[in-house]
Amino acid sequence: MLHFATVLGPAWSLVLFTLEEHWKMPYSPAFVRAVQRGQIEIRYLPPATQLTSSRDVLDFLTRPWIWEQVESAHRVLMFQLDSILCSKSMYTVEAFFEYDFVGAPIDPKYGAGYNGGLSLRNPKLFASITREADFGQSGQEFEDQWFYAEALERGPVLPTQLAAREFAVETIYQERALGYHQPERWQHDKMEEIREWGPEVGMLVGRRAV
Repeated sequence: MLHFATVLGPAWSLVLFTLEEHWKMPYSPAFVRAVQRGQIEIRYLPPATQLTSSRDVLDFLTRPWIWEQVESAHRVLMFQLDSILCSKSMYTVEAFFEYDFVGAPIDPKYGAGYNGGLSLRNPKLFASITREADFGQSGQEFEDQWFYAEALERGPVLPTQLAAREFAVETIYQERALGYHQPERWQHDKMEEIREWGPEVGMLVGRRAV
């Protein structure tokens, strides 16, 4: 979170959602200072929330509660522990604000749309989708591809393939992207080039989200 706070800059507010019973302030002066100045906000999940499996996370993200918490924001940047932003990029996240949904484009052999592990989303659109559609009945396996399919029916503003690649890389490679999701897994043969461009990617080596 400190990395993202630094690259995004002071105009951004970061929200950490966690269960109150499990929360302990990290022993990190930098993190404490970020909380004290309001750049990182701690919010508590409903007490009965369970996020112990991938399915739990999918169900949580496809229900209204989380999107209603951030619905007043113009755009929301979601990032998992296996994603990173490159501080040397000529792009900023704000450069992609025109889009309702953008993330690393998914290789067609894996599905359609954008990967959600590092993605910029219109929370009003996503909240409306969760109120109007049922992920459990959709037959979709992944929340990001479900949201993409539902968004298409509502006339969203979406990026070109090139713009999405410049925003983030996962299964499809692009030189000098702004962000990366699971680069060691999907772009193993490009890691030397990626790390030369964005040394921060080294923080992800050996890390993969559940």
